[in-house]
Amino acid sequence: MQNEQTLKNYEKYLDLITNEINKMFENQKEYICCSNGCSLCCEQGMYPFSEIEFEYIKQAYEKLPNNIKHKVKENVQELSNIVGKESLYKCPFLIDKSCCVYSNRGLICRTFGLISENAAKKLTIPYCAEHGLNYSKVYDKETHQIYMEKVNELGYKNIPIAYNLSKYNLMYGIAKSLNFEWGDSKLLIEWLIEYFSIVD
Repeated sequence: MQNEQTLKNYEKYLDLITNEINKMFENQKEYICCSNGCSLCCEQGMYPFSEIEFEYIKQAYEKLPNNIKHKVKENVQELSNIVGKESLYKCPFLIDKSCCVYSNRGLICRTFGLISENAAKKLTIPYCAEHGLNYSKVYDKETHQIYMEKVNELGYKNIPIAYNLSKYNLMYGIAKSLNFEWGDSKLLIEWLIEYFSIVD
């Protein structure tokens, strides 16, 4: 359980990191197709969350109307059989194709849609490129790579950039100077099942 001051420090971190992430999205906006009602990234994922991220999203959940809380809980119950398995699942907070706790979403939610690079320099192109969304006009489905010739051919102003969105970089870069601990890391569904078993 995180105390109130720790969560305030985490909010300061979110202000800083969100500013950086917004700059990335602004630079890549020609390739980004995210819009209201587009929920593909919330339909199939595993959603790793640190303890403090879960405490923060839980704050938003607790303020929801009872009927939405009930839907979230139903979603969690339907997914309870996948715990411990490497299964993709729909986020329980996705209600009618919209995130009901959007302002308190986790880092994985805030960064999805960009091309990311991990510590080993391996690139991950958002899978929505396969579905005609982000980067799809310059994405080669056969090679699973960005087709730079298309970038030039289509006259894009900025080239596709891979950002270091590794968990380590996000959690220990800007956050280093702020006084909070990330805590344990689990899949969102695991945190939720644990939470509902405690509050019932």
